[in-house]
Amino acid sequence: MVSLTRRTALRAGVGLGVAATTAGIAAVRTLSWQPPDLWQPSPPVRAAAPELRRLLVIEMAGGSDGLSMAVPYADSRYRDLRPATAIRADAVHAIDNSIGLHPELPKLAAGGVSVIPGVGVAQPDLSHFEMLYRWQTGDPAGSTRPATGFLGRLCDHLGDPSVPAVGVSLGVGATQALACEHVTTLSVDAGNDGLFPVFEDENLRSAWLAAQRAMSHPDRADTPLLATARAGTASALRFSDVAATLSPAAAGYPDTDLGIQLRLAARLLADDQHGLRIVHVPVGADFDTHTSHPARYALLMRDLDAALAALRTDLAARGIADRVLIAAYSEFGRRVPDNGSDGLDHGAAGTALLLGPTNTGVFGALPSLRTLDPDDNLRATVHMTEYYATLAESWFGIPASDVLPGFPRPIPGVIAA
Repeated sequence: MVSLTRRTALRAGVGLGVAATTAGIAAVRTLSWQPPDLWQPSPPVRAAAPELRRLLVIEMAGGSDGLSMAVPYADSRYRDLRPATAIRADAVHAIDNSIGLHPELPKLAAGGVSVIPGVGVAQPDLSHFEMLYRWQTGDPAGSTRPATGFLGRLCDHLGDPSVPAVGVSLGVGATQALACEHVTTLSVDAGNDGLFPVFEDENLRSAWLAAQRAMSHPDRADTPLLATARAGTASALRFSDVAATLSPAAAGYPDTDLGIQLRLAARLLADDQHGLRIVHVPVGADFDTHTSHPARYALLMRDLDAALAALRTDLAARGIADRVLIAAYSEFGRRVPDNGSDGLDHGAAGTALLLGPTNTGVFGALPSLRTLDPDDNLRATVHMTEYYATLAESWFGIPASDVLPGFPRPIPGVIAA
């Protein structure tokens, strides 16, 4: 158990809301400077057959600033609104004539990425808790309050109830994102490689595991609460046995929390024997940059760049780069204008990423910097459900309406089929 800190509480995700989308207006360019050389990505890896596909979801809780991750460098309005936090046009890794990646994302730029700016809802809330709830449940309206999560519903469609786990979250405590009805999903400690606690004394470890297995055995006299606890322990033990058989970890990952999480994620995703399809990675870093945004965000992007580069190298070496789609999002972006403290306050629409067997570039309409909402936030140009529909339908072949409200359409052309 851990103490409940603000960062831990953000993972709980509770709230309500309403959603829609608005028409986007492309960023207006200025010719007062010479644009940088455009990035030339490698040809995309083509996606494997649907039954072989896996999904890795990176949740950047705290409100990652989409305008710093994918910079609208060609729009003079961006620099007008952000005199203290804007990134220089000549420092970005330009993807096209409008958008460039943060200077600390050179490996991501070199490896290729699909950038989806303006992802969100039309009536956002500025609360981390509420917006995380909407993202984790896949319920942009916040009115149905489903008991399951979006990833959990995918697991129910994809998985076999008999396998140890169809979905795994590499974080502390359960996540609403993987709540499901028919299969098993788990949260495990990436720092312990998914294993139960390790003892230096092997005899002590054996005795402890034997006690846990005895306590997890079903008992007809149990109350429902105890039966649930026993079943949870049994599932964790069963998954720990699977984790002990995984292929060795690869070298090259940064010695950071995210590096440790992604190193284990690669080993799980490479396993063909036990039915795992989805890995969820809640990033523990603090994206809530109300102060000192430029310096803090540069460190965040440097960590993300190094960890993703190591992961992509690892997946390629294991021969599964065509099987794994990597999706990264935050519950919202940051407010467009500076806040006067070299920082950025809670915003609305953000920027999401897709990596792997995708066609690289920018997808969807750019949100306008000239028609902000009454709180000086970006208006969404891509439904959160459209982004999720791309994961469900374009990647896994699951009709989006089976796992999401309404009939959202996937973002066209992203998956390299």
